[in-house]
Amino acid sequence: MVVVGYPLWLWVDGQDRLDATSSTAGIPLALHAVRERVVFAMGDGKSITCTSMSPLPSGTKPGTPSPDCGYVYEGASLPEGSYTVTASSHWSVAWSALGYSGTVPVVVSASRELPVGELQAVIVG
Repeated sequence: MVVVGYPLWLWVDGQDRLDATSSTAGIPLALHAVRERVVFAMGDGKSITCTSMSPLPSGTKPGTPSPDCGYVYEGASLPEGSYTVTASSHWSVAWSALGYSGTVPVVVSASRELPVGELQAVIVG
């Protein structure tokens, strides 16, 4: 569970640049893909766009905000359910074959459910 008002780190795994070459029927093809940004739709009606992302390093002090791609929920999803968070990676794919070339935009998305709740303190005694 994620907690309201607590910094959440956002990132996607994998490389941000990919290169590939292939030859089919004697036709060479080269591809160069660059991830330009990732848009996180947070499920609460807000989104954040990140051009760089740092995974949470082990040993990070709790409550430390992300240096480049983070979010703080302002309201809980619980007890009604969870927020659906969708990460959409926007890629620019450059290609070349037979003396021709071009660029194609590609978007790859994935989602997951994320429960967001509140912590409350009770003082006794």
